[in-house]
Amino acid sequence: MAGAGARLSLGRGIASRLRVPPPCRLAHAASASAEITSLKDEDCSGFLHWLQRKAGTQISAVLTLGSSAFGRSLFALEPIKEGDCIMEVPYDVQLTQDKFPVEVRILLDNVVGDTAKVAVLLMMEQHLGHESGWEPYVKSLPCKGQMHNMMLWDLNELHMVRNSSIYNEAIEQKDQAKKEFSAVKPILEHFPHLFGETNVEDFMLASALVSSRAWWTLRGVSLIPFADFLNHDGFSNSILLYDEQKDVCEVIADRSYAVGEQVMIRYGKFSNATLALNFGFTFSRNVYDQVHIWIDMPEQDLLCREKLDIWERHHSPKAEDMFSCGRTKISFVIKKAKSSRGKGIGVPEILRAFFRVFYSTSLEELEEMTMEAARNDGRLARRPLENTEREIHAHRMLLLHLNDEIQGYSTAIEQLEIANDPASRSVHPFRKEMAKDLLVGELRVLQSASAWVANYCESLSMS
Repeated sequence: MAGAGARLSLGRGIASRLRVPPPCRLAHAASASAEITSLKDEDCSGFLHWLQRKAGTQISAVLTLGSSAFGRSLFALEPIKEGDCIMEVPYDVQLTQDKFPVEVRILLDNVVGDTAKVAVLLMMEQHLGHESGWEPYVKSLPCKGQMHNMMLWDLNELHMVRNSSIYNEAIEQKDQAKKEFSAVKPILEHFPHLFGETNVEDFMLASALVSSRAWWTLRGVSLIPFADFLNHDGFSNSILLYDEQKDVCEVIADRSYAVGEQVMIRYGKFSNATLALNFGFTFSRNVYDQVHIWIDMPEQDLLCREKLDIWERHHSPKAEDMFSCGRTKISFVIKKAKSSRGKGIGVPEILRAFFRVFYSTSLEELEEMTMEAARNDGRLARRPLENTEREIHAHRMLLLHLNDEIQGYSTAIEQLEIANDPASRSVHPFRKEMAKDLLVGELRVLQSASAWVANYCESLSMS
């Protein structure tokens, strides 16, 4: 029985991640002859032979590891047909926490999570050098200068995306990594022959490598040599699978490939914020972008407590309505509205319900909402208010909030485009481009939501 492997998630509650520049920045649109040239990288040529000797079995007969301007990639060595199994990587040659010496594994138990443990394992193999059984794999991994995960950004670089919720998440991720290193440092110091001298920067780099390359499988967190060179195509139907009976991770081709074509799989449907946070790249146009917005509770409202209490008792969100609630702020996730005419899939109902409740002006309105809910599906304010004027008022308040967000994003993007801005001179050009992609993508989502709400209000006014 086979189960799907998923790229690791270190934030935003998503199960997988990506690690390479997006297709629009990859050379996969180049001619086959240009890609075949990249297969001649001598540093790559012996990797698969080493891995197959270590595994004692064939990993792939149709793929070869090559190099391009965007890092290591896998290419078709032979013609590949849709439905072909293009690789099988046994569990024995995957870097997993059970590869630790027993004495290290015992001490690490219950100290940090599985992801951090694999990061520590990677640090151990890096220190062992020629003595490591995974030396060719470790040497094939990108160096710090090639990594652009937001965990590795400095505060000046993170400031570029301060309008996005990813700013706080990136800082939280950096802080979490520091806490994890403090927890494991005494253990590392207990085994100097395995780890040498370590510091938090080494741990953060190892964590970034794990977050961008490892998979979750039924056997836990795994760094899977060779498989992790597969780049991402968001429209591919190929995924990494774990076959329990054979104890291997495998990939089935979703289409045919000619010799020299780069072979790709799908890691998941992820926004630029997710990609930038854990994988260090973005799409110039990402159809999966979404915006995570926080809305301040109107505490100056004399009815604020009553509104909050009734909201917490009755909102009952659906699973797809991702949000979190506190006593002073509430957050929502907005995806691109599918229609700007106020019809079809638009702004999340739970967000619209929030504005219906929190921008009501009297207890009588709240009582009417409760009665309307009782006459319908029981969920407070999740359907248009019967009073059209109140419905329009609530949505105009939502429109004001969206437009304020849009203005903030537009200003931040304009700042990025100032060529002689002193603050941006020290920023890595690729990271600046990532920040722009992220902000522009989220701006598009906000603009689509604003257009949807504006048209909704207009249609109500005309009815």
